[in-house]
Amino acid sequence: MPARSGLLLLIIFVVVAGLPPVTPVQAAHPTDLIVKFAVPQDTTDVVRALKALKVEPLGEQTYLVRLPAGMSVEWAGNRIRQHKNVVYAVPDYERTITRTPNDPLRERQWALGTIAAYDAWDITTGGPIVVAVIDTGIDASHPELEGRVLGGFNAITGSTDVSDDNGHGTAVAGLIAASGDNGVGIAGMCWGCVILPIKACLSSGRCRDSSVISAIRWATDNGARIINLSLGGTLASPALHEAVRYATERGVLVVAASGNERAEGNAPNYPAAYPETVAIGASGYSDEVTGFSNTGEFIDLVAPGVDIVTTTPGNSYALATGTSFASPFASGAAALVMTIRPDLSSADVRCILSVAADDRGAPGRDGEYGYGRLNVLAAIQTATTYGGCPLGTPTVGGNPGFDPFARVEPPADDRLYFPETGHTLGGGFRTYWEQNGGLPIFGFPVSEEFTEIGSDGRPVTVQYFERHRFEWRPENQPPYHVLLSRIGDTILQRQGRDWTTFERSGPLAGCLYFAETNQSLCEPFLSYWQRNGLEFDGRPGKSYAESLALFGLPLSAPRVEETRPGTVVIVQWFERARFELHPDGQVLLGLLGNELLGR
Repeated sequence: MPARSGLLLLIIFVVVAGLPPVTPVQAAHPTDLIVKFAVPQDTTDVVRALKALKVEPLGEQTYLVRLPAGMSVEWAGNRIRQHKNVVYAVPDYERTITRTPNDPLRERQWALGTIAAYDAWDITTGGPIVVAVIDTGIDASHPELEGRVLGGFNAITGSTDVSDDNGHGTAVAGLIAASGDNGVGIAGMCWGCVILPIKACLSSGRCRDSSVISAIRWATDNGARIINLSLGGTLASPALHEAVRYATERGVLVVAASGNERAEGNAPNYPAAYPETVAIGASGYSDEVTGFSNTGEFIDLVAPGVDIVTTTPGNSYALATGTSFASPFASGAAALVMTIRPDLSSADVRCILSVAADDRGAPGRDGEYGYGRLNVLAAIQTATTYGGCPLGTPTVGGNPGFDPFARVEPPADDRLYFPETGHTLGGGFRTYWEQNGGLPIFGFPVSEEFTEIGSDGRPVTVQYFERHRFEWRPENQPPYHVLLSRIGDTILQRQGRDWTTFERSGPLAGCLYFAETNQSLCEPFLSYWQRNGLEFDGRPGKSYAESLALFGLPLSAPRVEETRPGTVVIVQWFERARFELHPDGQVLLGLLGNELLGR
């Protein structure tokens, strides 16, 4: 049987009342070629050499060459590649759909709570962002979508008929843009979005690369800000890759499902595996990556993809499972971000989704979760103050791709080694750590030194600790040559909590009052604050300025919180710390570095 080389509609289960289960189909062997020439070309020679039935343009010097029946596509490709001006001649690969029945529809949309959509909708429910759904078509008359589906394109026939004769496209579109707060059915991610429907897949779920390429280019040329591709296949094609680049180079965000073949070899899935796309895997009820979701270094994010309630043709609803239905959550979230920040580029929106994700699995980016599980609220909050992407490719010792969070062997030099976490501490960071509180204040290092892109858009050397994050700023005078992150403020933002809305204590007798935040600092937290701080005046004890430089201003009054499952303590939040009063009377600092990394 030929390799599964075509575009697969990435769906595993759908139950639709009245619709019988569809037997999974195998990818058909390609019968045509996609050919690109380096220069404008008279295709007469191609027709003559291959006895082509038809040559159809797909893009700049790119053509779909339909071969006569019985001609081997491999033989034809080899022959045409002998032409001196041929850039590539690749099969018109096919990707197909698999679909089997699942349990009956349930009333609850569990995924929305997991990705913090309800809180996000308090900020925005979306505006008229154009999201292209390249799929099996869309039922534009569905009550959840009616009035917000634009005129589309059938990339198979070249017509405007985008009716959905499979159901997959309508299911994807519903998750992106089903009307919310209308008393019926479900709520999609972006209630104000408009869908640009493009039919590139047959009723069987088969989608030729040539149709998908035409669909991507048409969507790009007709106003799409986002393209959702809930389809894929295991063989890369330069023609398909070129179409993806065509879109991204013109500012379109391309979101693609990672594939459902983890148990069948877990090969990279295209177009998701192209670096220009945002590749989305599927997570389950407990935030675990599902057993079917393809994994690998190409993964950017995961989103819920199990038992997802969505729309189907004929005013119906169904449960669906697969990475096909994780991808539209990310597309819808991107549309919400674009609604509140229409000035941002697609690269910025991609960065925001990544930065705001809830880290899962190994700390930092990994091959199962990518940057983490989608968090819509955090993405919108990040977008409101976004000034540049803080992500970069970690480098240690000049070696790109080095994992700074992986344990290392004890060093041969004088760097301090911590077997508890398997990390080292040296140079300016070690001196700063030792002089300003060491283990009680900062905790163990949980990474090596590496380079990130800072909030100012420039590379900066950083190191993460259990309770903090250091930035190396040699241009500043000590002790400000090492900067401490506003980690308390950052964690509160990640949790969707606005400290400016916290209850204010005001001035209290026997306490230290901070007019800037209208909060007071009282015992026993006050003594802890006064005993600790950065060292920069050379005098015994800690001055107000030294304590302030280490912890920052108080952001809350003391409050009872569950800091970890089963651990309830009194806490007070500061710009750079969280004080915790434990039952034994000890004041400890929260492990905010670990929490920032999702540990």
